[in-house]
Amino acid sequence: MDRGAHYYKTDFQVHTPRDINWMGTGARTPAERQQYASEFVAECRKRGLQAVAITDHHDLALLPFIKAAAEGETDGSGQPVAPEQRLIVFPGMELTLGVPCQAIMLLDADFPVTLLASVPQLLGVDQRDQAEPKHAPIKRLEHIRSFEDLYTKLNEQPHLRGRFIVLPNVSEGGNTTLLRAGFATHYKGMPCVGGYLDGLVAQLGEGNQSIVGGRNKEWGNKPVGLFQTSDNRKRTFEDLGCGSRKLDASS
Repeated sequence: MDRGAHYYKTDFQVHTPRDINWMGTGARTPAERQQYASEFVAECRKRGLQAVAITDHHDLALLPFIKAAAEGETDGSGQPVAPEQRLIVFPGMELTLGVPCQAIMLLDADFPVTLLASVPQLLGVDQRDQAEPKHAPIKRLEHIRSFEDLYTKLNEQPHLRGRFIVLPNVSEGGNTTLLRAGFATHYKGMPCVGGYLDGLVAQLGEGNQSIVGGRNKEWGNKPVGLFQTSDNRKRTFEDLGCGSRKLDASS
């Protein structure tokens, strides 16, 4: 039995044509969405990605199409790809919280598609009809004022308990990152063990490196795992997996 460690090339922040800032051809009808999903899975293969998270902002509409495309993928001879070799697709959502900052919530890769609709309902997210080409305008979830609140709300639901992880934005600069003056208390108290960046870890200055590396007493000497993401919103997929490619080039 294989009990060794396995390393996967990943991209844990990927958007779909439902994104209001999407660039390129959209996908409104079921047929168009199936076509997009097939293109996406093929592009992941081309770029050597083995696991991705689909993280539209407060929206999960296209996730089932991508899951289906990954599960139905065939190899060069037209045979089904073995389950253990399929692209792993994590359901997720980018959240704009009342902390205030942004975060990514990821669910288990085998989380039932039939239960996805319960997640935005639980979080009080405004939803637009899934048949529409774009998701609803983003409204900050003002009622979620801390990561402790978010974890409590999610863990109260038996079908979500222990089946999610939340990664706060720890990018350098801007008004959506947790790494801002006055946010040390939120950082120290959060149950999160990781964070994501829009782009590469190299963007972090010395001060923020000391925070995420657990070398800053004011911020609780709390180290977190870091995830480089592409934040891809382009039908050309030109940014997809960019963090992994940069790591490959520097190794």
